[in-house]
Amino acid sequence: MQIASDADGIHLVAYRLYDSGGSLVAEREDLEHYPDGISVRSSGGEELLSVPKNADENIRYRLYGHDGELLTNSDGVRTMIYQRLHTEGGGRNWVAHSKK
Repeated sequence: MQIASDADGIHLVAYRLYDSGGSLVAEREDLEHYPDGISVRSSGGEELLSVPKNADENIRYRLYGHDGELLTNSDGVRTMIYQRLHTEGGGRNWVAHSKK
């Protein structure tokens, strides 16, 4: 999953989401803006990704690996990171924006 903000603070999201059984649920390879927000759930109803319409609200997610192992989850306030999570920079010029 990639999350970025543009110069106006608008969320841009790309993702590949698996469920707890290791099945691919949804995929978007390019960073995209979702002006109406986005919600991705597993076939069992588990929330895998929630990006709200309002940029001031919290993004929530549960990221599973292709083998169904939970890698990280966040309620938008706290993030749990488990042993197999791998993070890397994408070679992008990241910009931090303060909220007004």
